[in-house]
Amino acid sequence: MAAVVFVASAYLVGKIIHWHDDDPVIRLVVIKFCGLIGFFMAGIHAFLSLALLSPAYFAKYYGTDGRLNFEGELAVVVGVVALFCLLGPAITSLPMMPKALGGVRWKRNQRLGYAALAFVVVHLVTLGVKGWLTPSHWQWWLPPISLLAFIMALTPLIGKLETTKRERDRNVP
Repeated sequence: MAAVVFVASAYLVGKIIHWHDDDPVIRLVVIKFCGLIGFFMAGIHAFLSLALLSPAYFAKYYGTDGRLNFEGELAVVVGVVALFCLLGPAITSLPMMPKALGGVRWKRNQRLGYAALAFVVVHLVTLGVKGWLTPSHWQWWLPPISLLAFIMALTPLIGKLETTKRERDRNVP
């Protein structure tokens, strides 16, 4: 959950979350911090999840033959792809990268975070949608953490779609 919150925040700062709008240098520091901490936490999540990945811990994602079922395979694959997509923004956050890559290539790499968030959405839906649809089974009537993470991952994607649509409408004569 924390990884999703930090990565999503990196893409929301300056667009929806207006932190340090008066100082672009500080805002960039906040964005980089959120993105890199989110990437680090996602890496820890992936490492620990793969270390614990077994029928003993995650029986519902395994078939009777002891192999991952479709849900389990899909969740693992999209999770790994999401982490891989976060590599681009993380590496290009190094201080010398914007100048080394040039503005267009640097920005393209930074936008890979949106792809990562889209894969995270698929990852979370795969793992949690069945539980989301039965509120009567929610512990203390609180929504599942996977649902909250889903909403957080979806927020920057919707914001990006809205921003792109507004820009496109503004440029149409």
